Amino acid sequence: MTIRESNKRILTLLGDYLCFTPDAVSPSDVQTYADAHLLSADDAYCACLAARLGLNASDPQDALLIRDYLPHIVRQDSPTLYLNDAYMRTIAPVCGQFGAVELTRETLQPMELFVSDDFRRDSEGRALPQLGWFSGTFTFPALRENGQVWMTVTPNEINTIRPAIRQSRGKVLTYGLGLGYYAFHCLLKPEVTSVTVVEQSPQVIETFRRLLLPAFPHPEKLRIIQADAFEYAAQVAPGEDYDVVFTDIWRDVADGLPLYQRMKTIASANPGPRYLYWMEPTLRCYSECMDAD
Repeated sequence: MTIRESNKRILTLLGDYLCFTPDAVSPSDVQTYADAHLLSADDAYCACLAARLGLNASDPQDALLIRDYLPHIVRQDSPTLYLNDAYMRTIAPVCGQFGAVELTRETLQPMELFVSDDFRRDSEGRALPQLGWFSGTFTFPALRENGQVWMTVTPNEINTIRPAIRQSRGKVLTYGLGLGYYAFHCLLKPEVTSVTVVEQSPQVIETFRRLLLPAFPHPEKLRIIQADAFEYAAQVAPGEDYDVVFTDIWRDVADGLPLYQRMKTIASANPGPRYLYWMEPTLRCYSECMDAD
């Protein structure tokens, strides 16, 4: 297989696994395999995952995926980094309901596979999504609408938004409110003078105001505007002298690529601010690696 073919195959297998059976590898599976083959938990987990993905180590093409991809994709994660996060300490315990929307907590089961960070790309052009698992249960804040999970703050959101937070200062604009993780951390930074959030959904805004905003730091520095992100970016933002503009209006790679490209086009016509984009390394890596030979 070419690199492009290998990328497509591993991403398809992992995508299906994460969508339909993310907890198929159990603690007992890993412990049994580790004991039988004298392996570490990480190595045993990768072996069990390979089997669940339908990869056969005796097949040369499958063996390449097991050897060249999985060890660089999957690893045990530590909950400490996330549990010590200021947002998680402050907001995660908050629960409540507004109409059909409920602020609650969801749970990752022990050894349930999850997306943990942005894609990486190795020197050969391999696409390496970063996936993790915890040895115990892990809870995280979520919004449910009519019983369905709508928004979350998971390790993936935390890891992929932190780089934008580190680069934010001055007058900050963000497209997309979500559960407010980015805005929360920007408000904590002394070097951030104000945070403007542009959010299209009035329900998202009202839910945030009622359930989350009371726990936010420095609410006097926060402004929320109901508007379409692309219209605001083209017509209003250029006259507002923002220092940093962060865009977070997509759910994943599938819907993110066209929205990312559209916002980049608008940004290129309005130089000045530092433009940051949620999951930009993943969006670029996914696009480039899927075309690599």
